[in-house]
Amino acid sequence: MKEYKNTKKRDYENILRLQIPSHPRYLSLTRSFVFNAARDNGFSLYDSADIRLIVGEAIQNIIKHAYLNQYDRPIFLDLYFLKEKLEIRIRDYGIKSKLANMKSYDISDYREEGLGLYLIRKLTDHYFLDQSMEIGNQLVLMKKK
Repeated sequence: MKEYKNTKKRDYENILRLQIPSHPRYLSLTRSFVFNAARDNGFSLYDSADIRLIVGEAIQNIIKHAYLNQYDRPIFLDLYFLKEKLEIRIRDYGIKSKLANMKSYDISDYREEGLGLYLIRKLTDHYFLDQSMEIGNQLVLMKKK
């Protein structure tokens, strides 16, 4: 096997990967998995709860908007635990969202829907939606310790 000199090696000891179907029944399991992984990797109780909430909101948005409530599509979740932060990548193969149509409501404008993006924005240190792939989306979330 040929090794390249300037390639960055991944520390697979600190990477967790989970694949779930796009069915709401797996939300609780996924939230618990993420919460426990964050606690086991040095995040506070409050930050772990924030991580659990934002991952749940992101997956709900994928099910509803990218997969149009189809419950048999794949969702991939990668957790990269680095020394001072957690990087979460959530990948789907659904419909690309039109960024201009994505709204993050203000908390004072309470509605039954539309708070997911607001919570993601408020509870992460950095986030972005990568739509450079030919099919689907990848949401990248970062949370510092």
